Amino acid sequence: MAETRPGPLEGLRVLDLADEKGELCGRLLADLGADVMRGEPPEGATSRRLPPFEPGGGQSLYFAFRNANKRGVTLDLDAPGGSERLRALVRGVDVLIESFAPGHLEAAGAAPAALLEEDPGLVLTSITDFGQTGPHRDYLGTDMIGFASGGMMHRAGAAHRPPLVAPGSLAYDAAGVTAAFATLLAHYQRLRHGRGQHIDLSVQEAVANLADWSLPGFSQSGQVGGRAGAGIYPLYRCADGWVRIILLTPRHWHAMLDWMGDPEELRNPEYEQFIPRLMNRDSIDPVLGAFFLDQKKVDAAREAQRRGITITPLLEPGEVLANEHTTARKTFRTLEILPGVSAEIASGFLEVDGERMGPRLRAPGIGEHDDEILGPSATAPQRSVPSPKVRADLPTPYPFAGLRVLDFGVGAVGVEVGRLLAEYGADVIKIESRTAPDFIRVILAGEMNPAFASSSRSKRSFGVNCKTAEGLRLVRSLAEGADVVIENNGAGVMDRLGLGPKTLHELNPRIVYFSSHLAGSRGPWKNWIGYGPSTHALSGLQYLWNHPDDADEPAGSTNVHPDHLVGRFGALGVTAGLIERERTGRGLHVEAAQFEAIIGLLGDWLARESLEPGSLRPLGNTSERGAPWGAFPCAGEDEWCAINVRSDAEWQALREVMGEPNWACDARFDRGPGRIAEREELEQHLAEWTVEYEPIALMHTLQAARIPAGVLQHPRHQMEDPHLAERRYHRPIEQPPIGRLVLEGPAFRGSELPEEIIGPAPALGEHTREIAAELLGLSEVEIEKRIADGVLEVSIAPEETSA
Repeated sequence: MAETRPGPLEGLRVLDLADEKGELCGRLLADLGADVMRGEPPEGATSRRLPPFEPGGGQSLYFAFRNANKRGVTLDLDAPGGSERLRALVRGVDVLIESFAPGHLEAAGAAPAALLEEDPGLVLTSITDFGQTGPHRDYLGTDMIGFASGGMMHRAGAAHRPPLVAPGSLAYDAAGVTAAFATLLAHYQRLRHGRGQHIDLSVQEAVANLADWSLPGFSQSGQVGGRAGAGIYPLYRCADGWVRIILLTPRHWHAMLDWMGDPEELRNPEYEQFIPRLMNRDSIDPVLGAFFLDQKKVDAAREAQRRGITITPLLEPGEVLANEHTTARKTFRTLEILPGVSAEIASGFLEVDGERMGPRLRAPGIGEHDDEILGPSATAPQRSVPSPKVRADLPTPYPFAGLRVLDFGVGAVGVEVGRLLAEYGADVIKIESRTAPDFIRVILAGEMNPAFASSSRSKRSFGVNCKTAEGLRLVRSLAEGADVVIENNGAGVMDRLGLGPKTLHELNPRIVYFSSHLAGSRGPWKNWIGYGPSTHALSGLQYLWNHPDDADEPAGSTNVHPDHLVGRFGALGVTAGLIERERTGRGLHVEAAQFEAIIGLLGDWLARESLEPGSLRPLGNTSERGAPWGAFPCAGEDEWCAINVRSDAEWQALREVMGEPNWACDARFDRGPGRIAEREELEQHLAEWTVEYEPIALMHTLQAARIPAGVLQHPRHQMEDPHLAERRYHRPIEQPPIGRLVLEGPAFRGSELPEEIIGPAPALGEHTREIAAELLGLSEVEIEKRIADGVLEVSIAPEETSA
């Protein structure tokens, strides 16, 4: 699709010094139209030396993918005159992104406080492994350690094998996505209130926000949970691979039985409910397994989806690059991503008004644009976004104060967008009904549980039956005064209700509309239904998330990723839309296809596969960066510590910590290539040593020796983590009717951001009467009549909801 529309961030100028961690932040801003300058020293950024590499030539695809659309400028902060050159660049930008260790800018003569004093309008975003404050702020990190300390790794993989890191760079890229949202949040606040600020983002906390509500769940149940491979989202072998099947509702189950011819073995009435089916997998799985064994996976998925059953095919990387759906959607495009290197690259994470916001230009060479940015012929640096004026008319300093949001979200995508907007001042109204409830609200007994409470915190609930003409009329009336609409229902559902983006923009041209669907809103599979784990199969993630020697037995994770992360993409897109609206007065439509979010996060590896077909296989916990590199067992039940040795110096430090055992002094292990070649033996020895130590003590010991290490945190670790406690990550609330919960705090702090609004989630229909009166102008009599007619719904006593 031709790009004819300027990005919503047109005019925003960014200096990007992020290296390895969070580099996707600047890429996303550039995708959305910002002018992003990538600063790096003369020898090149560290990320230019990170895998994967293009075949033969050795150029980094990691760097290429995350630095597309940027211009290159030379900047060595540690060289003489480095801080002065930085200041010269900063004078012409709106945003500075950096990922140096805490205190590094200050030591180089460019402390954040000093930069902000010189330029109070600057937004300075710092991305670090553990944040700028707290007892672990100086700990070393890697992507694996971020994934482990954030609480996602302990649940990934098969129970009989070590936990698995996600393929790609999920932790550092999740930090990049979250940082992009935080940066635009601060910039939007600057446009409305007049000041820039310093954003402090923690990789650990960014990942912890994606960990499937583990903290609030643990705060109520005390249950940790563990690894179960595909777990409650089973995989069944087909003639040419595997399919994933997720049968959550009785309707799904009955459709499955009908397709199978109602086999006698599955006629047990108890099987209608999800939990009894889980408890009887030993009886059910052989019957389902036999049914799929002679079918082809894509054919089986097509027929299942036609019947309304949530089945998706497990695609391998080559199949992801070339199938009928990705081809029709133009999920990939051929682009020169490095000088002389063209590959198939993911086309972008977001669409705006139907146009891809993705890579257009290859990543820059070192200092490629020095002359045009700082050379003799360069124009004087000038911030192109107008200087803001302080807004005295807004009631609070919250960035989104005064904005009204209609949240039609379900599950964990749309609702997470609404959550993030509510935390920073928006009036988020959850549109819901008992006739078609948000399944996360009712997934357990009653209408409230920790997962729902977390994602719908601080919102108001408007109970309305949109299947009635009057209900639709009332919702459309609310839309006339709305700023933002969020939805992630099935493709076409909102259009059929008369609530789609085109219709609502005709009603209210200022609406910023966000929608998200499993497989997008166009293409042969656009009507496919599913959940977060359904995308694992479609995107290649399920195939790759495994140990190399287990490739024929897919493992993966029971995590609902990418649902929470797509929520962050949605918040990013909405905020970009609001920024554009400040300039144009018009709204827009932002869309994210959930399976393409994962494809985008694997973009560098899939580009490698396009250059050398068949080369991309499961890597487990291994890395070309070094060895040992993985999760190692510790004392206690299913306790682990991630250890990553990146250099010979770190290996020598590890030897000293271990007391120079004979096996570690073997000359084969002295250099990195030798350790990688003998990885299996080396890591077996190390595991025999680590198993004697508690994971937290081991982490502290290794970090004290400057060896990257991190506990594979489960929710009990997170609840007791003094670092998270000092950074106020734990947010206790009283949630009616289930009592005290501890919710996740934000992944970032802002020097000008007020205290986040974190309160209880609403009961279904809790605010129906006040919204009907306040915003719709209905009288008490009119409201009660609509309640009696089943048009409006109100909250009911807990004992009634669980009856």
